[in-house]
Amino acid sequence: MKKKRENEKFEEGCAQEESQVKQSSEREASCEKNSMENGEPQECGAEGNAVEEQAGRLDADLEALRKELAETKDRLLRMTAEFDNYRKRTLRERGELISQASGKTLEALLPVVDDFDRALASCEKCDTLPSMVEGLELIRKSLYGFLKKEGVEEIEAKGLSLDTDVHDAVAKTPAPEEKLKGKIVDVVRKGYKLRGVVLRHAQVVVGE
Repeated sequence: MKKKRENEKFEEGCAQEESQVKQSSEREASCEKNSMENGEPQECGAEGNAVEEQAGRLDADLEALRKELAETKDRLLRMTAEFDNYRKRTLRERGELISQASGKTLEALLPVVDDFDRALASCEKCDTLPSMVEGLELIRKSLYGFLKKEGVEEIEAKGLSLDTDVHDAVAKTPAPEEKLKGKIVDVVRKGYKLRGVVLRHAQVVVGE
């Protein structure tokens, strides 16, 4: 009896093992059939699940890297734009400082030009050596040449209507002619512009 039960258990175990092998074979056959129908190789069973999980993790990692790359690129673009704005602002401020310094220097030189104009006007009214007059004229010409080279130009005034943007009326006088009423009849001190910006207003006398 004992031997008979052992035989029955053995036969039952063999049957179970055979059933498991058969089921495994059927799954593999089904997987291979699907692979052939789809035209693509497929992983079956536990190994296939592991491959799918690994592929999922790789996709997630790839998406994270893409997101990080996009954020880094965006930060780089912003930094580049900020640096470009900083460079332009620095150049503009530097240019303004140079222009201001240049303007102050040129403005300080204008009284010297005025003195030469007055000196030449005085020489024309008195007996002065021609060589001295010629020397003063050469110096005056050099000064005006330097001012022009630096962008300084004289403000037109005499015979024009008063323009408070460039003219400073310091006095009024009866107009010598009817057409000069409200016009500038005399210039007390010349005015100048530096590259289009008023460096010194012209002091003028207006006819009335």
